Amino acid sequence: MFSKKQLVIISFILALIFHFIFYLNEYGPSSNIAVYYINFLSAFLSILIVLLLYVGTYWRSGVKYKNILTFYDFLVIWIFICFFRSLIEIKRFEDLKPFLFNNYMGLALFPVLFFIVGINIKYFFSINRWLVVYLVLATIFTLFYINYFELQLFILMPIFYLVLTIPLQTTGNRLLIILISISVIFVSLTNRAGILRILISYCIVLAYYVMSNVKINRKFLNLIAFCILMIPAISLYMGLNGQSVFQLLSGEDISANSQLNPYADTRTFLYFEVFQDLKLNRAFLLGKGLNAGYVSEAFITYSRPIVEVGFLQTILKTGILGFVLYSTIIISAIVKSLSKARNLFMKSLGFLLVGYLLMFFIENIIAFNLLNIMIWIVVGMCHSYDLLSLDNRGIKKLFQINKPVLSSN
Repeated sequence: MFSKKQLVIISFILALIFHFIFYLNEYGPSSNIAVYYINFLSAFLSILIVLLLYVGTYWRSGVKYKNILTFYDFLVIWIFICFFRSLIEIKRFEDLKPFLFNNYMGLALFPVLFFIVGINIKYFFSINRWLVVYLVLATIFTLFYINYFELQLFILMPIFYLVLTIPLQTTGNRLLIILISISVIFVSLTNRAGILRILISYCIVLAYYVMSNVKINRKFLNLIAFCILMIPAISLYMGLNGQSVFQLLSGEDISANSQLNPYADTRTFLYFEVFQDLKLNRAFLLGKGLNAGYVSEAFITYSRPIVEVGFLQTILKTGILGFVLYSTIIISAIVKSLSKARNLFMKSLGFLLVGYLLMFFIENIIAFNLLNIMIWIVVGMCHSYDLLSLDNRGIKKLFQINKPVLSSN
């Protein structure tokens, strides 16, 4: 019989395996189609294990501020409603396979379940150790296929989180993470979102070292987070009034510019098409289900199921209701980490979530992959009273030797 901790580790390892094989198949040497579908067993088992832990264990005891659990439970329930709603709408058996065996559709929102993994302080050491092991092994593998377009970026996607752990790592691991992140950036210059995630993490690490030497008022940190989170809200308001932020930044029409141009507008038309579809179907409030697609003139299709913007994907499939629940839990995690944390690492995770929400309106596609799994583990960490209570010495010792030290004044 497995212990709860062993089940969590097994679930996480299965998610690592799925992520690796899925993106190897997508961006690396093509594999047998049977391998592609068999790999989804890893995802299904991973989700099933975490779901059993969600239903059958007392994980809620790790949360001191219980109000957020109501929102979380409603979010999980709503995800399952949207999932089964899609199953009911599927009339043909041949339509079931692309729904279930697609981590951007049927499985897209189940990383939310990993919230319960981040909350428990007992899993903190193991999750971080397994991530480092995965990073090393995956990096060695990708070196043999370095010429495959963006393969390294996708397989090594969790590097954005591991960069934040640099202050807690040993000297050797710090150097390793820096070298790997440089390699990812160098071979993936066309993927603006992936590079931006890594650069945001390095900016947070820089802020970590500044804050470790200069005392900064918590209210000032909250103000910074608030100002950053207002950017997408202001941008949406401007967009509804017919103004493109991308065009204002460049001062010219940049709709046809190269992908290498950081100001190139590859998102405004997606907002227009998805909003038009939701308006026509009167689906803004409740969405259209996890198998939802939208009418796209740009891509010449009546049902495009994947949107390259996390915000649009969320409201398309779960509606404004789903987005409000999803974002409320993340914003609550940001507030908790910046206001309650006694150690700088947890504050860093809060700013990581600020960066995630900012990019949620331009990228960060919802899917069952290590980007979203790690984000929801981080959200859980930021709601963990035990992790928030540790001081800098305590969190570093926990990270390195799996033994928390009681925080002290």
